[in-house]
Amino acid sequence: MPRTQTDPFAPVRRRSMEEEVYIRMREAILRGDIAGGERLVQEDLAKRFGTSRIPVRDALRRLEADGLVETEGRGAYRVSSFGVDDVKEIYALRELLEGHMVAQACPQLGDEELDELEQLQQDMDQAADDGDSAAYVALNQRFHRVLYDAANQPRTQKIVLTLWQGVPPLTPITIENRMAESSQEHWAIVRALRAGDAAAAAEAMRRHIAAAGEGLLAHVSSGGAGLR
Repeated sequence: MPRTQTDPFAPVRRRSMEEEVYIRMREAILRGDIAGGERLVQEDLAKRFGTSRIPVRDALRRLEADGLVETEGRGAYRVSSFGVDDVKEIYALRELLEGHMVAQACPQLGDEELDELEQLQQDMDQAADDGDSAAYVALNQRFHRVLYDAANQPRTQKIVLTLWQGVPPLTPITIENRMAESSQEHWAIVRALRAGDAAAAAEAMRRHIAAAGEGLLAHVSSGGAGLR
């Protein structure tokens, strides 16, 4: 059974307050619980989270760095609006850059790294069977990180991570209906890497990113996540 979503404004009890507020607000924005263009006032948010203003202020600054909110001055922020054109641009860049990084990683991957990728994918298969999209997302990020760390392209990786922050590659709301497809795409990447075929691995990654982008575009077009 899929996990039920928690109230993003429930009182904070875990992690540091700032980290917890940041994570909950980020998830709320990406799910559409907080719509694009909505005004955010620190005092109001602090009351809703049951915290002081300081963790809220720090979380908002991190969200601004992610591109998810914009400052209006005097302690007020507004949720950034993303649209179809934004998603298309981001995913076109991801296809180009992440395909390149996988090709660079291919000759650098040894049996240990390939075994790790396979184990991560097996864990993702289990998460998909369990309907646990949150676990799938976390494992997916680790899968991609193993690949990109092996590529040893720090500048390119920094750009990719910046693209992830604005519109993450996989979020629970966009992956719930395509975990099985995503896993098949990952296995195609792993098989190409095992065969030492950098070109095939890069093409498999590009197809994977394109499919994820199409899923997000469908979500945007339906009015999800408060995107325009």
